[in-house]
Amino acid sequence: MEKSRVLVVGGTGYIGRRLVRASLAQGHPTLVLLRPEIGLDIDKLQMLLSFKAQGARVVEASLEDHAASSPPLVLF
Repeated sequence: MEKSRVLVVGGTGYIGRRLVRASLAQGHPTLVLLRPEIGLDIDKLQMLLSFKAQGARVVEASLEDHAASSPPLVLF
């Protein structure tokens, strides 16, 4: 059975980071939304790099962006 693609918004937050780890552990293709406003928060940037090393794809976007050109994603 094909695994669902998962998009986690808020992946560096308290719950979001756990969702990202659980999704990756289950083998789901996992995307983590990176807001441009994240700035230079070193802890969050290190966490995102760790997620990338584990196979997650980090996507920079804003919730105000209205362009949706990919197939539907499972949202948590």
